[in-house]
Amino acid sequence: MAESFDVLTPLVTPFDADGNLDVAGLESLIRHVVAAGVDGIVPCGTTGEFETLSPQEYRTVVRTAAKTAPDDCRVIVGTAATDVATVHERMAFAAEQGADSTLVVPSYYGGQASGAGNEAFFDAVLADAPLPVYLYNIPGAVGQELSVETVAELAQSDAVAGLKDSSGDLPYVTGVMNQTPKDFSVYQGHDGLFVPSLVLGGDGGVSALSHLLFDDLERAGTAVASGDVEQARAVQRDILSPVSEACAEFGFAPMVKALLAGRGIIDHATVRPPRASISPDAVESVTDWLE
Repeated sequence: MAESFDVLTPLVTPFDADGNLDVAGLESLIRHVVAAGVDGIVPCGTTGEFETLSPQEYRTVVRTAAKTAPDDCRVIVGTAATDVATVHERMAFAAEQGADSTLVVPSYYGGQASGAGNEAFFDAVLADAPLPVYLYNIPGAVGQELSVETVAELAQSDAVAGLKDSSGDLPYVTGVMNQTPKDFSVYQGHDGLFVPSLVLGGDGGVSALSHLLFDDLERAGTAVASGDVEQARAVQRDILSPVSEACAEFGFAPMVKALLAGRGIIDHATVRPPRASISPDAVESVTDWLE
C-alpha cells in the first residue's frame, strides 16, 4: 500500500456568461484549491476543456496557472495535440512559464495505433523534452488504450516521470505497476478507483473531485497510508464513488463547474460545445452527496 500520496487537481477552465475565458476566475479557483491543500494543479487537461481553447487562450491559461500557483504547488501542464510539433511547442511554452512537468496523451485521431506507432509518437515527443513527461491513458476520450507494454517500454526513458490513468480499468493499473520501475509514478484519474489504486501501491490521484472534496480524498489517502483500510473503504464507498458516478453521468467539467458556481467559487458554470450545461435538478442530485 502507498505510504504517501499526492492529490492533484485537473483544473476546470472558467468562462464568463458569454463563453469568454475568465482569467480572474481561474486565478480565484487556483487559490481555492491551493488553500484546500492540493499538491499540484493540472491546467489544460480533459476537465479543463483544452480542446475548446484557442492557441492564445491556451497560453493564457498556462501562464496564469504557473504565475498563480505558489512554489510548493506543482504545475503539470496538459500539452495534448495530434502532431508532435504542437506538443513540442506547448511543452516549450510550459517550461518558459515555469511549469514542473507536462501531461501527454497518444495522438487522438486516426483510430487504433499500433504499439510501435504509439512508441514512435512518444519517442518523438520525448526527444529533447524540456520538462518531465507524464503519459496519459484515457481511452474513452482518445479512442485507444496506451497499452501496458508501451507504457513499460516508455518508462525506461529518463524523460518519463509517470502515468495518469483514467481508463477505469484496475487490472490495467496493476499491470503498469508490475512492469514499471519503482520510481515511476502512477496516478489514478478515475475518482471511483482512488482508494483501490492506493491500496495497490499507486501514488495518488489527479482528481476532478479535489475541486470540492479534497478533505475526503486526504482522509481516504491518509487512512490507506496508516493501514486503516476500513476507514478508507468507507470514504470511497459513501462519498467518492457515488459523487464520481453522478459526475460521470453528466460530464465532469459541466458538473464540477456547476457545483463550484453554486458555492460562489467561480462566477459561472459556462461550458463550451460540445459539452452542455447541467439542469438544476441534476446538480441538486449531486449536491445532496456533498452535504
